[in-house]
Amino acid sequence: MKAVYISEHGGPEALIHGDRPDPEVAPGEVMLRVHASALNHLDLNVRAGGGYRGTLPRILGCDVAGEVVTVSPGAETSLKVGDRVILDNRIKCGHCENCRLGLDQYCPTQLRIGVDLDGGHAEYVTAPAGNAHKIPDSMSFTEAAAIPIVGHTAWHCLVTQGQIRPWDDVLIQAAGSGVGSMGIQIAKMFGARVITTAGSDWKLEKAKELGADEVINYREVPNFSQRVKELTDGKGVDLVLDCVGADVWEENLLSMKQGGRLVITGVTSGTRTNMDLSILHGRPLHLMGSGGRSQRTFVDMMKVVNNGALRGVVGRVFPLDQVAEAHRVMDQRDFFGKLVIES
Repeated sequence: MKAVYISEHGGPEALIHGDRPDPEVAPGEVMLRVHASALNHLDLNVRAGGGYRGTLPRILGCDVAGEVVTVSPGAETSLKVGDRVILDNRIKCGHCENCRLGLDQYCPTQLRIGVDLDGGHAEYVTAPAGNAHKIPDSMSFTEAAAIPIVGHTAWHCLVTQGQIRPWDDVLIQAAGSGVGSMGIQIAKMFGARVITTAGSDWKLEKAKELGADEVINYREVPNFSQRVKELTDGKGVDLVLDCVGADVWEENLLSMKQGGRLVITGVTSGTRTNMDLSILHGRPLHLMGSGGRSQRTFVDMMKVVNNGALRGVVGRVFPLDQVAEAHRVMDQRDFFGKLVIES
């Protein structure tokens, strides 16, 4: 089959479009004919070798949408050949203490499709049947591929960790990112008021189309906490969803009301920052990481996908033989939503 893979780490030039063996379906698994897969910053990290200790060659692509072509005998699933699905890319062991307690997000041996196992930048991919979830007939594979990781992440951060409430003021960083564009939709679904940031006015206009109530251009207003305070009558926001990291850390804290909650799920601008502890000393803020995500929350997210309340946001589309160009575009960040690869 045709696939995009790496045999050594490096820049976009390390991505190879070529032939790889067709995958074999193990007991309990399904095989998909991949129609679309999407990029994440995780793909760039794996390609570059950042913290990656797995074996090579490796087919990349953590977000996958496709059609079931094989169901292994004895698989405990209602899926059948022809079903249209997306994959939860995190595979849990199912028998460790955390999995047995329903805390599978902490499974110590979990594997990731597209990282620890071959991914979706290929004609075919296999996965445990329980990781495949049906999508609406009205949704294209291209749109569906834009949902899994960013949708699950935003849902976990806002709903599970952040405990979002209908009366909350919510600050969502990086409206044009996959997580940010999903976060806007989810926060509005819960009835919250959304304030969001981006570095260009055209991205802010896109954010308004998704439902954002107030927008801030962080290039024009680097000390955006002052604007957030103005928009909240001096109080600050109840909840912050941050997928940026070091560059906005202190401004995030200054944007929060007393008792506010912050969930961080990305550090694309850097991992280290000086922290003014007096900000915490004076106010009881709640700071959280996103951590792992559970199978249960993926199921919850899929309920709103299937009722049409959560949509994939596609920025640009590339053919399978242009994954390297898609990586370059992701580095430049001049897009809104997700970069999707059509197989």
